[in-house]
Amino acid sequence: MTNTNYLTKVLGAIGILMLVSTQPAFSKTFALPSDNDSIIGQSTYITSNAGETLTTIASRFDVGMNEITDANPGIIPSAVLPSGLHLKIPTAFLLPNLPHNGIVINLPEMRMYYFPASTKDAVRTYPIGIGRVGKTIPLAHTYVVRKATNPVWIPPADIRAFNEDQGVVLPHVMPAGPDNPLGPFAIYLGLPTYLIHSTIYPDSVGRRASFGCIRMHEEDIKDFFPLVTAKTSVTIVDMPTKVGWAGKYLFIEAHQPLIEHNTEYQATFDSMIGAIDKATDAHPTFVDWQLVGYLGEQRDGIPHEIGFVMH
Repeated sequence: MTNTNYLTKVLGAIGILMLVSTQPAFSKTFALPSDNDSIIGQSTYITSNAGETLTTIASRFDVGMNEITDANPGIIPSAVLPSGLHLKIPTAFLLPNLPHNGIVINLPEMRMYYFPASTKDAVRTYPIGIGRVGKTIPLAHTYVVRKATNPVWIPPADIRAFNEDQGVVLPHVMPAGPDNPLGPFAIYLGLPTYLIHSTIYPDSVGRRASFGCIRMHEEDIKDFFPLVTAKTSVTIVDMPTKVGWAGKYLFIEAHQPLIEHNTEYQATFDSMIGAIDKATDAHPTFVDWQLVGYLGEQRDGIPHEIGFVMH
């Protein structure tokens, strides 16, 4: 089965539209699909405007730098683009195969999902920045302790030492203001020193740049912050490969594994086989294993149809 046939089935069967547009088409909020389905959002094609970069386009469509660069390999994020270049905007997602409850943070995807307690039929999703290598937030089940607007920042010892190595002496307490790296919103977790917060470095969203905290675009956290309450559950997972259904069609979404969590199993074809076997246990399914192998090498972070239920 060719990739063209796959795309045709996607368009006809589940309505993931491929739009030629220069206007944002992305929403933060989606209706939850049926119990057996996993895809939310729309994949989008645009043509660039002269003078844009992948960085500015990522901001325009509210996707992370990892997502826009993985979807458009070979383009330098800071490169000035010509007019009319066709680009893929990765705004379709497979929901993580976890209970639809509270906040779910998938580190290799660099994306957060929020299932509001006030409704059982919606999900919100946002790109995030995560900790640099060696500073990743722990994989854990935790919860929201409290929230703060215009938070004061007390730099931890490792951040103070890092800055001193760069010739910068941080104050012991940094008041709210334009230089405070937490920005105007902070959500404190049951993991000491780890926060979800806005950032004064918007280009770090979709990158490994923090000392462990989860960074969000300010416009995103403005949307998210009022909805979250104390005791909201937070699940932090390492799920580089996601598999799910849309009707009778099977999809896979593969991201680059985290270096420090990159076991041999995660990075191999066997890991993808395991995820597919789990998803298809109850359904005799035709799977294009050649395409799966290709996507294991070309992990573009986009849901791809890889099979369908056989009747």
